[in-house]
Amino acid sequence: MPTADLPATKMLTFLSEVPKSGPPVAPVPFSRAELMGFKEVKEWLAKGYELDSFENKLSPKNPAQVILLVVLARSADI
Repeated sequence: MPTADLPATKMLTFLSEVPKSGPPVAPVPFSRAELMGFKEVKEWLAKGYELDSFENKLSPKNPAQVILLVVLARSADI
């Protein structure tokens, strides 16, 4: 994809795994190190993007699940 066709920002969303059985457990938020290891994040970083922000939220449908919102922004160099 040519650089001019890339958006200024890219938002990615990830969901935590929810245990199928067993007692309910408290949801664990994603860390910066974990999100930097996701394949999709690595692909956008390779295109010249930088991590702008990320936020962990509890799912309104399942309080045992964490929703991770990631915002990547184009580097000023590209």
